[in-house]
Amino acid sequence: MKRWVVLLLMVMLVILAACSGSEEPAEDMGKNTSEETEAVSETEAETETVEQPEQEDSEDPAAESEENSTDETADNEENENESDNTENESTDETNEINYTAAENCIMTQLTECENVPEADQFQTYSDLVADGILPQAPGSGCLPCAVKYSFEVKYGESDMINSTILPRSDKIPEEITNPSEFVQQYLFSLPAFFNNENEVALSFYLPDSPGYNALFANKASGNYSNHMTYSVFIDSEVENLDGSMYIYATREYSHINTDSVYEVYARYQVVKQDGRYYLTDYAELENTRVE
Repeated sequence: MKRWVVLLLMVMLVILAACSGSEEPAEDMGKNTSEETEAVSETEAETETVEQPEQEDSEDPAAESEENSTDETADNEENENESDNTENESTDETNEINYTAAENCIMTQLTECENVPEADQFQTYSDLVADGILPQAPGSGCLPCAVKYSFEVKYGESDMINSTILPRSDKIPEEITNPSEFVQQYLFSLPAFFNNENEVALSFYLPDSPGYNALFANKASGNYSNHMTYSVFIDSEVENLDGSMYIYATREYSHINTDSVYEVYARYQVVKQDGRYYLTDYAELENTRVE
C-alpha cells in the first residue's frame, strides 16, 4: 500500500514537472515577438535617421547646380557683351567713310576746303547729291546756301553762314524798278535782318504798314534767329484795281524754331509811291516741311 502511494506521488511529481516545463517556452515566445517589433521600429527609426542626411546630401548638388548655372549665365552675358562690342566696333568701322579732299570740303560744310578749287566744290556737291548722300537743294547759284540747305534737310541742323553770300544785288530798295525783283531781293534780305546783321529788310516796307509792323514784331520775338533763305521763285504777278500788285512767290527757308527746311507759298502786296516800290503786306497761303 505504501508503495502505491509512493508511486502515485512520483507520478504526480513527474506530471507537475512536465507542466512547469511547458509554460516557460510560451513566455519566451512572447518576449521575442515584442523585441522583434521594437527592433523593427528601431530599424525604421534608424532608417529615417540615416535617410535624412541622404536628403541633405541630395540638396547640395542642386545648390552646386544653381551656382554653376549662375556662373554659366554670367559667362554667357559676358560673351554676349563682348560680341555686341565687337559688332559695334565693326559697325563703326563700316560707317567710317574715306572722303576725298573735295568731298570732305562739302561734308564739313565748307570749313575744310583748303586747296579745293571752287569749280571742284560745285562738282563734288553735285556728285554727292547724285549718289544720294545729300539731298538736292534748289538751284540758286549759291554753294554755301545749297550745302546749308542739304544739311538742314538731312540732319535738321547746320552751321550758320554769313548772309553776304546770298544772291543779293548791289541795288538798294529805292533803285529796284521791277516788282518781282523787288520781292525777291526783299526775301534774300531777311536772314541779315533776323540775324542782327542789318535792317535793310525794313526799308522794303512802307513805314507803319501792316507788313512793316509784323516784320518788326517777328524780329523782336527772337523766334526767327539763325534765319536762312535758300531759294526764291516768283510764281506770278497780278495787278489790282487800286493800282497795287500781288506778287506770288515760293521761298524755302529755315530758322531757330524749324527742325528742317520749310517751303512757304505767299502773296506779297506791292505799291508804288514817291517814285519807288514798297511792300505793304503779305499773307502765307501754304507752308510745308521739305521732306
